[in-house]
Amino acid sequence: GLFANLRPALVFDALVGASTLKEDVVKGLDIMILRELTGGIYFGQPRGIEERVGVRHGFNTLVYSEPEVERIARVAFDMAMKRNKRLCSVDKANVLESTVLWREVVERVAKDFPEIELSHMYVDNAAMQLVRNPKQFDVMVTTNMFGDILSDCAAMLTGSLGMLPSASLGAADANGARKALYEPVHGSAPDIAGQDIANPLATILSFAMMLRYSFDMGDDATLIEDAVQNVLKGGLRTADIMQPGMAKVSTTVMGESLISELDKLV
Repeated sequence: GLFANLRPALVFDALVGASTLKEDVVKGLDIMILRELTGGIYFGQPRGIEERVGVRHGFNTLVYSEPEVERIARVAFDMAMKRNKRLCSVDKANVLESTVLWREVVERVAKDFPEIELSHMYVDNAAMQLVRNPKQFDVMVTTNMFGDILSDCAAMLTGSLGMLPSASLGAADANGARKALYEPVHGSAPDIAGQDIANPLATILSFAMMLRYSFDMGDDATLIEDAVQNVLKGGLRTADIMQPGMAKVSTTVMGESLISELDKLV
């Protein structure tokens, strides 16, 4: 039931040089992409591979219901209200009827959020704009497949996929509480387990997201994020984000340094 996948693309000032894009394009970048996670072409029926008149065919079904679109749209509008009140809905409504419905439902939900500046963009243009002028975006919301592709593209704008957290949220209950899963975007890297060289920052930033979105502890989340920023400004780097002239440190040292920065901020 965790249908709303939150994938931030945030460029820390100290890591601007790690991006393959020009500094002026990515400096200060802070995008939140909401990917619908439990519907769309990944889960639609019918699907399969079958033989038809001697020829094999593979097929999948892209399908969305109004309730599925409405619930992710409301999460997106709520998110935009807490940020810069701009939301871009990404679809392919010029070709796909399922995203014609998507756009219609998003526009209907928008009437409940008159303060939000809503825009629509076709997915191919959105992919181009992410590398052309990514700072035009604040919050983006899109389908399962489009979100899968665009969020990975946006993550690489930061120059460090291994630095990024994520959250997957379920529906709110009567008290406003949601089931949620928080995890870094990177994998588990079993090949380096136990070597004290892994970067702990994406996991720590995922914890900051948990404080913000599950416990409404935004100030505490900001403290953690500021501490990460300060550690990076201080020149400390684990192996995966190492840059010339910086100090290469272990998992343990990075963690202890972050705690030290938190002590200074509290």
